[in-house]
Amino acid sequence: MEDKNKKLVNYYFQVLGDDRFLKVLEKLAGGEGYGIEHVWCVFAEDYEEWEEDYFGDEGIAFYFDYPAVEEDEEVIIDYETLFIYLKEITGDYIARHPENESEIEKYMNKIKERYQIKK
Repeated sequence: MEDKNKKLVNYYFQVLGDDRFLKVLEKLAGGEGYGIEHVWCVFAEDYEEWEEDYFGDEGIAFYFDYPAVEEDEEVIIDYETLFIYLKEITGDYIARHPENESEIEKYMNKIKERYQIKK
């Protein structure tokens, strides 16, 4: 399951593309979801317990709707897993855009602090 989740989170960033990458990290660092048309993410605190899409008190959900995927998909991960995935994703981005490394580090530190990531 984790491998599928990782692939879908990577796909989220591929769909949004390098031109939106820093904006997405800025939003995540601020506890805000982000998306376009058929691909988006939402934080747990965006939902109330009584709402249909409520998935708990913490974590982040990534949603993928057709035609971005064959069948609608949903991935819910905890903050530590998000951070692990982001380390790899940001590493790939920095390889393509080394000029943005300090900005990436700033957002990653904010994410780590906001969600109390220990690693």
